[in-house]
Parts: sequence; C-alpha cells; structure tokens
Amino acid sequence: MEKKKSRREIPAASVQRILTATLATIQISPPLPLPNPHQNTTQHCISLIKQHTSTKHLHQIHAYALRHSLGLYQPHLWNTLIRAYTSNGAPHHALSVYPHMPAKDKFTFPITFKACSLLSAFHEGACIHSHLLKLGFASDVYSLNALLYLYCKCGRLDEARQVFDRIPERSVASWSAMIAGYDHNGEADKALELFVQMRVADALVDDMAIVSVVSACTECGCLKFGESVHAHAIVNGILSIELSTAFVDMYAKCGAISMSREVFNRMPEKNVLSWSAMMGGLAMHGSGKEALALFIDMLDARVKPNSITFTHILSACGQNGMVDEGQRYFDRMKDEYWIKPRIEHYGCMVDLLSRAGLLDQALDFIAKMPMEPTEALWRSLLGSACTHGNLEIGELAMNHLAKLEPIAGDYVTLANLYAQKRQWEKVGKVRNMMCDLGVKKVPGYSLIEVNGVTHKFVVWDRYHPQTPHIYDMLGVIHGEMSASWDQ
Repeated sequence: MEKKKSRREIPAASVQRILTATLATIQISPPLPLPNPHQNTTQHCISLIKQHTSTKHLHQIHAYALRHSLGLYQPHLWNTLIRAYTSNGAPHHALSVYPHMPAKDKFTFPITFKACSLLSAFHEGACIHSHLLKLGFASDVYSLNALLYLYCKCGRLDEARQVFDRIPERSVASWSAMIAGYDHNGEADKALELFVQMRVADALVDDMAIVSVVSACTECGCLKFGESVHAHAIVNGILSIELSTAFVDMYAKCGAISMSREVFNRMPEKNVLSWSAMMGGLAMHGSGKEALALFIDMLDARVKPNSITFTHILSACGQNGMVDEGQRYFDRMKDEYWIKPRIEHYGCMVDLLSRAGLLDQALDFIAKMPMEPTEALWRSLLGSACTHGNLEIGELAMNHLAKLEPIAGDYVTLANLYAQKRQWEKVGKVRNMMCDLGVKKVPGYSLIEVNGVTHKFVVWDRYHPQTPHIYDMLGVIHGEMSASWDQ
C-alpha cells in the first residue's frame, strides 16, 4: 500500500510576510478618481484625460465612458481621447475608439486620419473617408488636408490628387502636403509642376512647401528651377536654417559646389545638419581634405557631430583614398563621441578599404560586423573586386548577393570580371542566367537642363522632338573631331 506523502503546512504568519514582501516590489498604478455617474461625468473625464496621459489611465477612462454611455451627443470627449492616445504613441488604440463613438463632428476626422497616417492604415482611412462624405463634412479643409497627407503617406497618389482637386478652398497646408507627397514618392517632376500652379494661383508659400520643392529639384537635377526657388525664398524672407541647409545640399548635388559653399558661408546660424550637408557636398566632389578641414571648423564652432556627420566624413575619406584617416575617424566616432556605428558607417569603411584595393581587409571587416551585411556592402565589394581583378572575392560577393536581392548590374559586373580573366564560357553562363531569371539591365540615361526644362536621353534615343537636329549636330561634332585627329 502506497504511503501518502505528508505536506508541510506553512504558517499563516509566514504567508503574510511573503505576500507583503512581494507586493512591495510591484509598482501598482493607483486607480483614477473616476466620477460618480450622477455627477457631470463627461467634463470630469475630459479633465482626467488632459491630466493623465499614460496609456493605462486612458484605458480606464475609455472603459468607464463606454460602460456609462457617456458623450452620446458630445463628441468632444471622444475626440480628446483619440488625441490623447495619438499623442501618447498609441495610434492603434486611438483608431479603436472611432467605431464606438456615438457621435462625430468635424473635429473627429483630422485626428483620426492622423492616427491612420502613423499606422499607414490606408484601408481604415478609406473607410473613414466614406464616413466623412456621408456625414456631410466633405468641405472641411482640415479634415481633407489630413486625409490628403494619409493617402500620400501610403503612396496612393491618385487618391490623394483626387482629394486635392476637390478641396474647395485650398490652404497652404493643402499645397504643401500634395507637393511633399509627390516628392517623397519619386514624382519630382509633378512636384515642380504643382509648385508652378501654386505660384500661378497666388497661394501663400511656406518653408515646408519650399523644402519639398528643393528636394524635388535635387532629385531631378533642375538647377535653374532651384535657383529661382532660392531667389523667391530670399525675397520673401523665409530662409530658415533648415531651408538654407536644403539649398546647400541641392547646389552640391546639382554640381554647383561653389554656390553650395557660398550659401553655407552666408548662413548666420548653422546646426549640425548644415555642417554635415556641406561636408557631404565636398566629399561628393572629391574634395576630401576640404571636408576634413570643415569638420575641424565645426568642432571649433562647438557643434557636436552626429552619425550623419561621420557618414559624410568616412565617405570623404573613401572618395580620396585616405585609409588611415578613415580608420582614425571611425575609431573617434566610437571612442570619443560614443556614437554606435550603424550599417552605413560599416558600409563606408568597406567601401574605403575596397577602393584602396585592400579587399582581404574589407572582407575581414565585414566578418567582424555586429550585424548582418546588406546587399549594398556586398555590391561595393563586388565592384571593387572587378576594378582590381580579384576573381575569388568577386565570386564570393556575388554568392552572398544571390542570397539577398541581386540586381541586373550585379550580374553585369560579374560578367565583366570574367571577361577580364578571359573566361568566356563563364561570361556566357552569367548572360544565360540573366535570361533565365528574366533580369534586364536598366539602361543608363543623361539629364540636361536647358532654359529651366530638363531633357532626358538614353542610348539610341529617337523620341525627343528635336532628334533630327541633335543627330545632325552630333555628326558635325564627329566630323570636327575626326579632322583634328587627322592633323
């Protein structure tokens, strides 16, 4: 017969001591002083929402309002709750309030669309858009501006443009949101076109609209257009630090590095982004030593560098083959400024070593990275392996790219590397692989700006309206060059 195990009884006093010690280590938020249902509960809850912004407290108020059916004809309570959730970094909770609202007004939709924007919740926003129309708030410019921003944030430019075109009286925020939407979604030409319409409509232009236009000019290389926008900003006195920094970046990326330096030198105040943009421009134009000298000037001005600053500094070292300086600045970033290196900093170092022909060191640097290398790092290594004729490292880089997200240019680079080594059979295999995978190389193109209009050309382009004149002029140039060679 199995003997029963005797259980040891714990004295009640010990249990009490254990519970007391355990509860003392737990931080329990005290319950909110929620009102008696017979009091003016709606206003009291609104006051509590404004005083207590933690998500846990907002949940308590939300549950209390639902349980006691508050705000049946007063949307202000629910609007305040949505705004509090959104401001507290909980847009998903804000969106969950909307379906339970017994009443809605024109103030409901801007904050709800904002919560949708933070979540990139296009479908939910589209449903709320239908409610906006059904309830007769289709002419409220604040709601439509918020909806416009939501559609642009989700990349739905067609829907955004439909909303924009139907706004009865557009504010500067309407124009700015649509221009920014085009710019952020790669439609720089449409952003510039809309800005021209904005000026024709004699609408007020703010710095937010101009920042987006400058970004669009940078994207499509419209230097003359950017100069006119710069003149407009100066005449209207809206040349802020942020806007001046955007012009520094635009002029540098459009090839006018002297203009970029002039704008930078004339800035009465500069922040770390201003200094970083100028360093990036100098690095881009091969003036690495000037970029490093500017870094010293920034430190003398008591401006603390950030991660973006060191990205440009490391890029400047890479563009100019300054391996020792690049390694020294990489170490200073970690040890002196306590900036944790990000993937772009490691990418700059790999590019620096690869350009200098130190491919083995670059490969060793990748192996010691604390994060997984991206395709950009392997692509940089592959390109340098082709430049320096290192077939072994080139094939290794391509093998890693094949596991990630290779592009047509990667296969072309590998084929060129095989061609350097006269391994024609492998060149053919790479070409056949491209055909089997349906990979096609995107042709390169050139952009030329003439009288404020940007013209795009690709190889053997015959679609330009002035094609006959262009090829006639090419024939003339070719004849003159041939004549000079014969002499």
